[in-house]
Amino acid sequence: MRGFIVGVLVGIVSTVALAVFALAAVGHALAVEEPLEKADAIVAISGDTGARANTAIALWKQGYAPLIVFSGAAIDPDSVSSAEIMRREALRQGVPESATLIEPASATTEENASEVAALMVQHRLRSAILVTSPYHQRRAALLFTRSFEPAHLTVRNYPARDPEWDPNGWWLRDPLRTRTLIELAKLGAELLRPAVTTSSRPESADGHSRTHWAQHVQFTSAS
Repeated sequence: MRGFIVGVLVGIVSTVALAVFALAAVGHALAVEEPLEKADAIVAISGDTGARANTAIALWKQGYAPLIVFSGAAIDPDSVSSAEIMRREALRQGVPESATLIEPASATTEENASEVAALMVQHRLRSAILVTSPYHQRRAALLFTRSFEPAHLTVRNYPARDPEWDPNGWWLRDPLRTRTLIELAKLGAELLRPAVTTSSRPESADGHSRTHWAQHVQFTSAS
């Protein structure tokens, strides 16, 4: 009987340990990071409370790129864009306006990727360091790669240095747990969706369809 109880306890402990290990592995897998190299631009996506912008600014100050691209639409249509808010924070921290670009139209990560790709082609930028929240980095990397590769642009991943993020214990508390689980669901859906390079963009809020970003690139390159 004692042996049976010990066996059950060992099984429970082993199961819990494996679950904790698996959850930590998920956290580390989401926060994909590559060795830093100098690039033409640092791209920061809106959507957090400041860590993304602060990390991009820190990278600029360290000389990893001469330009920061801030991407993101306004949460409130009647207010300035999130990209502009991030740029203002960069200016406050000493980044000159000439070292910033904004992409104020994108409302989703897919739009971030396509609009930034078009902007980079327009400004003859070829490489970027992508900065977003650690739990968001994997999906953002996937979508940016899909948009960048047809234009022969390159991207390297560098998650924001967010004090709220814990890859080993993200599942222990909210709102980090909820954000990460939602992100996992979105990533799963994205991985199941085949990469489409010729489809149309989603319709805008006014009902007009948006053309694929490659058409946008051709237009902006010709102007």
